[in-house]
Amino acid sequence: AMSANGSAAAEPRLCHVRKVPNFDGYGFNLHAEKGKPGQYIGKVDEGSPAESAGLRRGDRILE
Repeated sequence: AMSANGSAAAEPRLCHVRKVPNFDGYGFNLHAEKGKPGQYIGKVDEGSPAESAGLRRGDRILE
């Protein structure tokens, strides 16, 4: 498998995204990629809970 940037896919990892009082939402969006199953991380906002949890653009959600 390949990651969004064309390199070999990384091993699956568990990311805990926790809501914080000083940030509105979780700070990421999801999108589908044509011809690929599943949902992928789109934009990750700087300083967001998603960024703190280690989510990166192009990550595929497994569960």
